[in-house]
Amino acid sequence: MKKLTIAITLWGSALLASCAASQTGGAQRPLQAGASMPVLEGEDEIAAFAKAIAQSAPPVDYYDGENIVVTGSAIPPPPPVAVADLAAEPEAAASEKITNVQEQGVDEGGIVKVAGNYLVVLRRGRIFSLRHAGNMLDAIDHIDAFPPGDDDPSDTWYDEMLTSGSMIITIGYSYGDAGTEISRFDIDQNGKFTYRDTHYLTSADYYSSRNYASRLIGTNLVLYAPIPVNWTRWQESLPTVQERRSDGELGNSRRHASGSRLFVPRQHYDHATRDLRIFHTVSVCRLAEPGLPCDSTMVVGPWGRDFYIARDAAWVWTDEVRYPGDDSDFDNSAMLYRIPLDGSQPTAIGTVGSPVDQFSFREDYEEGRIDILLRGNDYGGGMWGGEFSSGDVSLLSLPVDRLGDGSRLAPRSLYRDLPEPNGYRFQNRFVGNHVLYSASQYGDEDETPEIIAVPLDKGWVERVALPHGVTRIDVLGKDAIAIGPDADDRLGFSSIALDGESGAAQLEATHLMPSAEEGENRSQAFFFRPDRQQDGVSVNGTLGLPVNREVRDDAGEFLGDASAIAYLRRENRALSELGTLDSGVTDRDDADAIDNCEASCVDWYGNARPIFLGDRVFALMGYELVEGRIEGGRINELRRIDFTPRAVARD
Repeated sequence: MKKLTIAITLWGSALLASCAASQTGGAQRPLQAGASMPVLEGEDEIAAFAKAIAQSAPPVDYYDGENIVVTGSAIPPPPPVAVADLAAEPEAAASEKITNVQEQGVDEGGIVKVAGNYLVVLRRGRIFSLRHAGNMLDAIDHIDAFPPGDDDPSDTWYDEMLTSGSMIITIGYSYGDAGTEISRFDIDQNGKFTYRDTHYLTSADYYSSRNYASRLIGTNLVLYAPIPVNWTRWQESLPTVQERRSDGELGNSRRHASGSRLFVPRQHYDHATRDLRIFHTVSVCRLAEPGLPCDSTMVVGPWGRDFYIARDAAWVWTDEVRYPGDDSDFDNSAMLYRIPLDGSQPTAIGTVGSPVDQFSFREDYEEGRIDILLRGNDYGGGMWGGEFSSGDVSLLSLPVDRLGDGSRLAPRSLYRDLPEPNGYRFQNRFVGNHVLYSASQYGDEDETPEIIAVPLDKGWVERVALPHGVTRIDVLGKDAIAIGPDADDRLGFSSIALDGESGAAQLEATHLMPSAEEGENRSQAFFFRPDRQQDGVSVNGTLGLPVNREVRDDAGEFLGDASAIAYLRRENRALSELGTLDSGVTDRDDADAIDNCEASCVDWYGNARPIFLGDRVFALMGYELVEGRIEGGRINELRRIDFTPRAVARD
């Protein structure tokens, strides 16, 4: 594999040469910052572009994250995404956020949310209401996440849930109906659920081991979808929505607003090839309106992708993906798109390298800049793609106004070369004025016990040695925390003090928990609640993380394997263990078997979360919700409920 630094130089030369010999003219075009991409308006223009692609080259095999796919064969399409005015969330609908999210004000789909006086939990194809108000803890109601009358609910996986006031939204992928399934429910003041409606969006399987498919901004549902396109039947990949009728049949497909406009970077427009296999689609669906109206913006690009949803735009990075195990030279040319969520025109710029996941991005709104941490190659952002990466590391700091029509290459001066870590399991996070990263081999994380801290406005880095490996980097107020195993089967928690002004980073404190490993790898499994002070937020606070007290090293953390939630206290910059709230289940498989599960019977997005709600502390573990109370430097169990749904005979 070519090194990232070499690839930047080589691809820059290739791009300049191709611009000089454009298919649309021999003279080199002036490169205008901020110019918009060419747009194909309507089916006739898209059909002409599709014909040019179909004649460009023979079909190409590619890896879709799970299978080898041959372009030219029938390819099921993925989920669409929209674009509308982003309304502010009504005050009456606002409720306390208990989910650890990347971007303030951009809620992510998850398995537990708050709706007024109730915690709402999504698990194994059902949603549950658990009353917490009045210092109570009661299981109130549950309802199937699948629509009434579904004769085969097992063909859909229900992975994410959002709440907007008294509305509950579940997001799943339906293999039977080949699309993203969005169902809306209402929860009343007594905690009872009522089914509202179900819609299907054009989509292929969106599952990712790291990212979330859905975001909620105000009352608008934002979805990103990479929709594979067969250029001989490209109409099948245009984003549509279908409503499920009361008889279980699907209504007529309704194309999204702007669903027949395709934006094409100038470089791809001038040199159309069959590498352009995906309609990368961002849709905004207006939840407060009947019929689930959605707007969408489509750009075309290759298969590999990572995406990040900021407050007012979706950022999509596309590149070519190698098959796992392919060690051939690879220059990994790429394209970065900025897709505004208000429906205005997207922009693009040529790039190289690969972000590893959504945490590789952060937009600096004050500076008008996007910072992106890159490796030489990853495996495309889908399914398990984020778990494997390799090559050099570089930081791209790109002014937003540099993006334009996609004919320009981000100049070499905007990339900053950084030390290459040893390993394919890469963790990264922007915290304050720093980006931190680490890498390891799966199962041998303790062999690379360090984290690299990069001050964004300095020319140097800090290599911070740790007494344990790193499987998670997260935000600890204005500082960071690194979590991972050591050589003695202890789970280490290390706080990293970050000085935003000087750029200094140093190991502050470490706590080692004996005979423990992470029980959840999802970003939302971690939560830090800082203490509140009269003049703001303290550096002190309490954190929670699902753990397994039996070290098995069996990859159980990817599907939810927690036997307890561990709580630690950060006080005067020292870490101390408060204790755990433990599951009462000794055999999860036996416990789950009694729930008569009909759909989504594997916890793809995990099943355990620490929950801080007001002054109260909870531990969600499967069908158990345990409340604890912190007194005298320890957490003790106060009460628990088991909300397992017992088998119910169906008509």
